[in-house]
Order: sequence, then C-alpha cells, then structure tokens
Amino acid sequence: MQHRPFSGCQVVVAGDPLQAAPVKVTDTSVDRMVFDCAMWRATIEGEGGVVHCLTGCHRQSRDSDFQDILDRVRWGRTNRSVVDRINATWTAAFDGLVTKLRIKKSAALDINTGQLATIDAPEHRFMAQDVIIQEASGLVYDPSAMLRTLVDLTLSLKLTAAVVLTRKLQGLPAGTRGTVTDIVVKNIVDHDGTRSVKVVSCDFGGCVVCVEPMRFSAYDSRGVEVAFCMQLPLLLGWAITVHRSQGMTLDAVEIDFDVDTWSTSGLIYTALSRVRSFSALRVRGLRPDLIRVSHCAVAYFERQLRENNVDPSDDGRPGVET
Repeated sequence: MQHRPFSGCQVVVAGDPLQAAPVKVTDTSVDRMVFDCAMWRATIEGEGGVVHCLTGCHRQSRDSDFQDILDRVRWGRTNRSVVDRINATWTAAFDGLVTKLRIKKSAALDINTGQLATIDAPEHRFMAQDVIIQEASGLVYDPSAMLRTLVDLTLSLKLTAAVVLTRKLQGLPAGTRGTVTDIVVKNIVDHDGTRSVKVVSCDFGGCVVCVEPMRFSAYDSRGVEVAFCMQLPLLLGWAITVHRSQGMTLDAVEIDFDVDTWSTSGLIYTALSRVRSFSALRVRGLRPDLIRVSHCAVAYFERQLRENNVDPSDDGRPGVET
C-alpha cells in the first residue's frame, strides 16, 4: 500500500487486512502486515494521517445471501454446504463477457493473447517508458518492478478487444468492462507544448470514453515518488490476475480452482468478492482446504476490536459451522 503526501491535506489510508496481501507476502514475511508495520504507520501518522481498518461487503450490499457466504470465506468459517453452493454456479450463463481470474500473470496473459489473436484487425501497441526520478530510499524497492505491479510496459489492443479500466475515469470505477471502438492520434497541449498521442475510444456499457495515457507512479517507504511512466489505464479484459483485480468491481467472474495453486491467505475471498451478487459468479473446483486466513491479519483485527472496546468473541462474525 502506498501513498503520496499532499501539503495541507490529511492522508487517510484504509483497507481490509483479511484480503490477499501483496505477492510473496506471508505470515512469516518481515513485512507480513503493512497495517502493523511500525515504520509505515509512523510515516503515515507522522504526517497527520489516519489508518483505518476498512472491512465489510459494500459491493454486495443488495445481496445479503452473498454477503453471508463471503463473510464465512473471509474468516475461514465455511462448511461443505457453503462450498457446494459456490461450485454450483459453474452452470451460470451471462449475456456479456465474463472475466477469468487467474493466479499467475503468465496464465492471464496467455488467455488474453489467444483471444486477441482471434480478432481480424490491425494490432496497436502502446509502450510505456519508465522514468527514474531518484533511487528509492528507506526500505529498498525496485522502482521499475513496482511500476509493473501497476501497469504493463507494453499493451496490445485491437478494435472490439475486451478491456478493463484500471483507474476511475469520467465517473466510471476501476474494473469497468468495455470494448475498444476506435484508436486514433490526438494532439494534446500541455506545459511542454503540443504533442501527438495515440488514444483509445472505448464503449463501457453504452458510455463511450476517450482513454488517454495517464501517469503511474512508484513511491518509496516514505511516500516519495521515485519513478513514473505514462500508459493507458487499461488491461485486456478476458482474464486478469486476482492481485490485479483488487479494488475492482467486475460485472461477471469465472474462476476454475482446479487450474491454479491457491495457497495465499485471503486470495479466495478477494477473488469471489470482485462481483456484486452471487448470480455474477461462475465457479468450480473450490475446496474447504483452499480457504486460508492470515493469522497475523486476524490477530491485528482482533486487537483493533479490543482497542475500540469490542469483544472479539461478539463482533458479528459468522459462527463456526461443521
């Protein structure tokens, strides 16, 4: 989790510690819980910031049944009947495109590359170029590697290709699905003068938006920008990784738990909770033993409850079922 300080503004950082941690972060990692990292908290709070433990099922506010199922997955309190109900969604049919969620980036790339190849239209490539502002200080990070977690160096598109927004744009939230309708060269005037930029028109459910390159930044542990690149806030939308999908609300999701290794705590909850309702899921292969919860995250959350005078044994969590 990163932030960028703004003069005169309060920095507020919020998140759900029971969702999937960053790639390769486990209960035994040194920085296993960013919420609990003394250096990270001192940086945020030293700037007058506030750290909130944000939990709940806000996306699913209109589907109480789905909320209950997700809450059981989130806390690792599922039973066979819950898992069977989730797997029963494999026969679901959708009118529009469905996003496949995968663990490895290479698996999602293979699906997207294969689907793109089936479109009989010219291919357009959008190249980003990393600009290193300064070497990372504080905790040691690789700025370019950090940027790659945010945006791809190369993005290939064709007309009618399925895409996903990775940032909020003109009122559309990150995760909105659409299709490419046009690719044109546009003259943009900024402080450096007039320059020609290739932009993409996309149809997001009837809302046509011109998508231009945006600035993606990498920060060090103090919140100082150390690198940036300009790239379209788009991904090919036939498949994306679960980690990349965090923060997104997707219209429909397909997950085959038999084709990946789901060993990260919180990963299954993150994947299932990308949609608004139970009817937007298509799932098979889920097993109770795959659902894992971070012990560090639970301990952190329970400590927060005690600090707020809430008994962790009576906090609204679903009961343990057999």
